[in-house]
Amino acid sequence: MTIRRIAAADLAQVARYPFTLSITEPMTDPARLAETFAATGFWTDEAGAVAIEAQGRLVGTCQFYRAAPCIHGFELGYILHDPADRGRGLAAPAVRAFSDLLFAERPGLYRQQLMIEAWNTASWKLAERCGFTREGLLRSSGFGTGDPADCLIYSRTRKDWHEEMTTTMGVAFD
Repeated sequence: MTIRRIAAADLAQVARYPFTLSITEPMTDPARLAETFAATGFWTDEAGAVAIEAQGRLVGTCQFYRAAPCIHGFELGYILHDPADRGRGLAAPAVRAFSDLLFAERPGLYRQQLMIEAWNTASWKLAERCGFTREGLLRSSGFGTGDPADCLIYSRTRKDWHEEMTTTMGVAFD
């Protein structure tokens, strides 16, 4: 499994999945996808996306976007497109690599967070495997229409990341 920047060749495939590149816009219109790709490559200071690749094929994406004006960080999202690829251990290393990349590339980034619908046990277990800490429950904050689901909020901070990068089982190393 690897993560890489979105390429022009990926656009036709990702167009089938409405929020795989942007949490704020469905991105299913081929012309809009091409226009946005040409302008930003789906990578800016405030939002971006990478492809998750396994065995030479695009299997999903990870994305980031500004969490809120008062939060010093980003919210992350991830999706494996084909349900047959889920549960095979592809998402966790991608999310971890993406989180590490953002901290490494952005010294002013202090927090990353995930909002996960409380019913999505597989997703919150993945968050925990990737070093994210559960902070609490946001009631009626889920996605979609109608009565929103409750969501769990998870975070990983720069302090967490630094500690993980500089220690192994509590022993400092350089």
